[in-house]
Amino acid sequence: MAKRLGKGLPQIIETSIQASPSFVLLQTDQIRPFRHQPRQKIDEKTLDELKASIKRRGIIQPIIVRPIAHGTYELVAGERRWKAAQALGIQEVPAIIRAISDEECLEVSLIENLQRDNLTPVEEARAFTKLIEEFGYTQEQLAQTIGRDRSTIANSLRLLKLPEEIQRALSEGKISAGHAKALAGVEPRHKQLELLEHTIAQGLSVRELEGLIGRWQPKVRQKRRRLDPQLAAIEDQLRQHLGTKVTLTSRKRGGRVVIEYFSSEDLTRILHALGVPA
Repeated sequence: MAKRLGKGLPQIIETSIQASPSFVLLQTDQIRPFRHQPRQKIDEKTLDELKASIKRRGIIQPIIVRPIAHGTYELVAGERRWKAAQALGIQEVPAIIRAISDEECLEVSLIENLQRDNLTPVEEARAFTKLIEEFGYTQEQLAQTIGRDRSTIANSLRLLKLPEEIQRALSEGKISAGHAKALAGVEPRHKQLELLEHTIAQGLSVRELEGLIGRWQPKVRQKRRRLDPQLAAIEDQLRQHLGTKVTLTSRKRGGRVVIEYFSSEDLTRILHALGVPA
């Protein structure tokens, strides 16, 4: 049974300050980076800005660490401050020491980076996957914990289904999450990559890419336009309720409902939302 982690970054900081009225000073070489850190790359421009601020004012907000072994500590929050201190040759940094679990560390790292927009869409999706697969979150619990819609979590996870070339282009900022979402609806794979190359070379906007996809897949576009407005509204309601892609197809007699899922956990969640025993 998945569990909901109780504390986010603000609560951990508040509790830490109450439990430790004076901060400790730790040597920078006593500290190790968090091994589950969701952010893979720190933007050099923002790091330079932080270094300039620390030069003028010092480190105002202490980092948060947890003890590991032999007088060393693992970062919970404040990696950018720690790296900036290292780059400036600062030997000691103010810190709060907290004994917290891997789950809490990952949650705090994720929330801290999300609040500061420090994660690329792919890094964000990988962090969500780690919380789900390694720490037993459901998509609904994850959405509640980080303050996002469940459908947002599901859409983010779909990015990891894309070819590596598209994920890399998204991580490098060559395309946006909107571009990636549009490409996710294209089949087969070689067509996705062809459209990716064309998008980058021509600098297409998301709307221009969607228009190009519509011209390449005219039959799909025409069928979508002919969907009865009432059925389209029902389709949208189902998507919102189930937090996944739902497609209604109308025929002369009856029709078809297609509900997509992206993992066994996602299927269990959808069955629960439909009232079907899993």
